[in-house]
Amino acid sequence: MVPMRRLGFLLLLAAAAGPSPAAVLRTATTHPMKYHLSLPEGWAQGRTWPVAVIVPDATRDFEGNLAAFEKARGSLPFILVAPHVLTSGGANYRLADSYRYSEADWRRVAADGEFRFDDDGIAAVLADVRKEFGGETQFFLTGWEAGGHTVWAYAFRHPDRLRAAALVSPNWRGRWVAEPDWSRSPARAALPVKVLFCDRSKTEVPAGWDAWFGQSKEAMAAAQAHGFASLSLENLPGRAHGPLAGDVLAFFESVRTRKP
Repeated sequence: MVPMRRLGFLLLLAAAAGPSPAAVLRTATTHPMKYHLSLPEGWAQGRTWPVAVIVPDATRDFEGNLAAFEKARGSLPFILVAPHVLTSGGANYRLADSYRYSEADWRRVAADGEFRFDDDGIAAVLADVRKEFGGETQFFLTGWEAGGHTVWAYAFRHPDRLRAAALVSPNWRGRWVAEPDWSRSPARAALPVKVLFCDRSKTEVPAGWDAWFGQSKEAMAAAQAHGFASLSLENLPGRAHGPLAGDVLAFFESVRTRKP
């Protein structure tokens, strides 16, 4: 087993060298959740660092999606975390080649349900990131297309855990957000939630763009009805369809550096 200090050093080298999260696949210490982690340029112990949790679309290309954010991060100070969530897509998630869960892990999923597995797993991952790498207590969360299912549900249930949420061309079907699940935390009113859309003319499936746009409007209306008051939607001319990593991180940085 690699000593923790040595592992942190290796991760630092990986982050400094460029997009290579595949070098370290980690498992949360108190949960089966798998995740990749990328440390920012200049990372060091002795201070806290902002954390951005990155959720992919239904292809569940956790490493490739994280690599896009590594490339966009530049000198920004975000620790990037890509948990291997189950909720970013449909019911056939076990068919995804990217998962490395054991049969015992899948039995736990069957017992707990997909969202509870992800909810508990993300909490366990971030506890490790705080303890081992100085991650801040509240974190930033983003997801695109089917990753919207994960992000909407998490933000609506746990606004107190987040600094901001960014959704890119997201799906919304109300999954894992029954009426009793909506948070009553006062934090929900001030949580910055931004929905970003690429240029409709740049997507290969304009009908899909229209569907995501309509679903986003529905999600935002439901959020407003439940006390979420800091919601915005922005179309980005000229942007090709994808996770819009640079725009997401720019939004997170604006929230992080915003003066009270």
